Amino acid sequence: MIDQAGGCIFDLDGTLYDSSGFALHLIAEQPFEAFLLLAERKTRKSLAGSDYGQAESYYREFFSRLSQAAGKPEQLLRKWYFESYMPRMCRVLNKYYRPRSHLNELFGHLLKNDFKFSVYSDYPFVMQRLHALGLPVEGYRFYSPEDFGAQKPALRPFLSIADAMHVVPGETLVVGDRDDTDGAGAAAAGMGFFRIKTDGDWGSFCSYIHSKLEKL
Repeated sequence: MIDQAGGCIFDLDGTLYDSSGFALHLIAEQPFEAFLLLAERKTRKSLAGSDYGQAESYYREFFSRLSQAAGKPEQLLRKWYFESYMPRMCRVLNKYYRPRSHLNELFGHLLKNDFKFSVYSDYPFVMQRLHALGLPVEGYRFYSPEDFGAQKPALRPFLSIADAMHVVPGETLVVGDRDDTDGAGAAAAGMGFFRIKTDGDWGSFCSYIHSKLEKL
């Protein structure tokens, strides 16, 4: 953890809420698409750390690989991804999940004290998924690697987000649940990393942030 943290980049899934069982809930919503969901996860994993420079370049590669893995046309898969899969994620979030304890209050305190933070989620529809969890979406920015044409832990998006917050990388703290994506990206960018795996980890992080806010 960075004692002089001037801003935070929060991961969403598994960090701002406990995502246990999420894949099973997604499959239960549409059981006949279980193979397609597994193909999507496999394709995403194969692109880990990639950076194609812009969203459309990334999506051309992503849907090309997904088409090969799933045996379905690319255009059909684009439609499925944006019009079925992402909305399904939102429904599952709204139906089964709630934010970490006191997260709404924490965001409120951060905004009130002008402490800079962003949410950087692995998947798109970030605003819609934050809404589904009942979290505020005003006063801070939110991103997906796909906005940048990349996939975690690619370096450029981490640096771009810190730059947009006007916080230098060495004073930026990444808060996430995975060492291989959030942690690796933070390390490459010269940022600190705090891993959230349990409610106890979350409590420790909140205590740290509140102590910082008291000094502002």
